[in-house]
Amino acid sequence: MDPILIIASVVFVVLAVALIAILRRRRRKATAPRARRKGKAEPTATPLSAEDEQLLETLGGTKRVTSTAAAEAPAPQPVSAVPVAKVEAPLKPINVAPLPPRSGSRASAEHGKIRILVVDDNKDTRDNVSRLIAFEPDMEVVGQAFNGKQAIDEAINLRPHIVLMDINMPDMDGIQATREMVVHATYSQVIIMSVQFETDYMRAAMLAGARDYQTKPFSADELVNCIRRVYDIGRPIYQKIEAAERSAQPAEVAVVASNSAPINGATTPVLMVYSPKGGTGKTALAINLAAALRRDLDSVTLLDADLQLGDLPIDLNIRPTATLTELIASSRPDPALLPSILQAHSSGINVLFAPQKPELSELITGNMMIQVVRALKGQTRAVVVDTASYLTDHNLALVEAATDVLLVITPDLSSVKNARMFLELAPDVGLKPDQIALVINRATMPGAIPALQIEKAMKLTRTYAIPDDPKMRLALIKGVSIFQLDAASPSAVAIDAMAKEIWQRQIAPPVLVEMAPPTKSGAAVKPAAVAK
Repeated sequence: MDPILIIASVVFVVLAVALIAILRRRRRKATAPRARRKGKAEPTATPLSAEDEQLLETLGGTKRVTSTAAAEAPAPQPVSAVPVAKVEAPLKPINVAPLPPRSGSRASAEHGKIRILVVDDNKDTRDNVSRLIAFEPDMEVVGQAFNGKQAIDEAINLRPHIVLMDINMPDMDGIQATREMVVHATYSQVIIMSVQFETDYMRAAMLAGARDYQTKPFSADELVNCIRRVYDIGRPIYQKIEAAERSAQPAEVAVVASNSAPINGATTPVLMVYSPKGGTGKTALAINLAAALRRDLDSVTLLDADLQLGDLPIDLNIRPTATLTELIASSRPDPALLPSILQAHSSGINVLFAPQKPELSELITGNMMIQVVRALKGQTRAVVVDTASYLTDHNLALVEAATDVLLVITPDLSSVKNARMFLELAPDVGLKPDQIALVINRATMPGAIPALQIEKAMKLTRTYAIPDDPKMRLALIKGVSIFQLDAASPSAVAIDAMAKEIWQRQIAPPVLVEMAPPTKSGAAVKPAAVAK
């Protein structure tokens, strides 16, 4: 073949391929949007989640159009006009214990706004925290300090309710300053805020006297809820100091008065709340019994002994940051660890939570639970134990440590039957009849077996009836005690009376006198004192 023809054929093929490529490139450019031809990425309409759609509607925004027809409509609004990308996500919800609904108004009525002192060596941090607090109508920042020494002086002069204290500061750190404030500025309650999240720092802060510990960075909700919670716990201290000042008595005397009697573990009652049937409201009663005792005592601890399926975190609306697993690293729990493990609830009680994973409960023995109770008795006025609704080794061990066992039932046949079976077993586990008190929860519910009939069937010397009260369930939903929701409700009045009688039995036990033998006439001699 002629070489010229071969070369011409090759050139023709190359030109044809190049021409086809040019035509295809022009066609793509003609169909692409103008923004694409300028080198910009074409905006795509990604569907919004349900939460984002609700947020946009709340803010008055417009939902983005995702259909092809809408995208091809003439003169469309640019996507950037909808402030989706610029809307900040709402602060993440934190499972912290909220205050009662009227907490803010109550604070304003009694003390005005919650006065806060911010202590940090970083000025930007002090200003940022102050700006967060400025949005709360029931709070105000009354001062700032850059180290521990200045914080003590400002706390003495300004008397803030709450001191937000950093740890790492020059001259005097936050731990030492907290220790000094406990002595010289008793009016103020300290919340540590630090980037240090190690257990040793938290333990040192709590032992120094801090009421709570917030790890930086924290959200506005975390900080504000923590301030309100600590303020609510410290309200009795504020009231006593102010009452002492009004009566011209030294404030220090009034503060020490509530804690003047040292805690004697031998006299600290351990109230075990148990039900042989689920659904009786056992946990709700344990929470509110502890809250009722806390109204008269300066320290009450609620122990979650339902190690596998405990509901205390949900019913108290608290996210556990420490549990029994930290305390039982050895077979003999260290009492010094308790302040860093107990978590405060807005009702004023301290809570020791069960392990968050059911499998971890297998590591806890009955002897360990006894050691935990003994450690708690040395640091609190009363211990209330919420137990599982079945007889485990842990429950049998707790029976040994319990002062009283509150047997919780509802007025229905199955609950009464299970309670009778437990009472038959009680002597075998070492329980005496005078140690057991029957608690009939929801005693007035429709179709209930009469309380008197249940009392006769059980043959116990102590019976408490708690009326059916919808506010009890509402309090659990809100994560507060019935006394925080409505202290005048029927269930609150009944639980408060029960708590007072139980406590009275602890400090002044009844005199047990056996019935004298019958006389010749057959009549028994009436004793001088009879156990209730």
